[in-house]
Formats: sequence, structure tokens, C-alpha cells
Amino acid sequence: MKEAQKKVRAYLGEIGRRGGITSRRELTKSHARQMVAIREMKRAAIKAGKPWPPRNRKLLTLSNPV
Repeated sequence: MKEAQKKVRAYLGEIGRRGGITSRRELTKSHARQMVAIREMKRAAIKAGKPWPPRNRKLLTLSNPV
């Protein structure tokens, strides 16, 4: 490999490493519950023959069972 190719490879590796570290995130319990609720709503809508995602997203509400 030529010297220029090694430099480019090292540079791209550094960019990828930085992006990978930055993009890591933790999933909170509340966010996980919202994701599950949306998945269940999607499953129910498709089973009922309704379009998903709903045409009017303002009507889409997530209920928090307590």
C-alpha cells in the first residue's frame, strides 16, 4: 500500500471511530415502553386493516399504563 493510501485509510478510520463513539446512546425505560406501545399499535392497526402510519398523526396518542 502506498503512503498516501495509508494516510487516507487512517483518516477514514479515525472519522468512523469518532462517529461510532458519538452515536452510542442509552435506551431509557420510558423510551423503550414508548417503542413497544407504538409497535403494538402498528400491529393492531395492520390486523384491523387500517393504514399505518395513521394519516392524521395528531390523533396518535401513547397511553402510559400505571
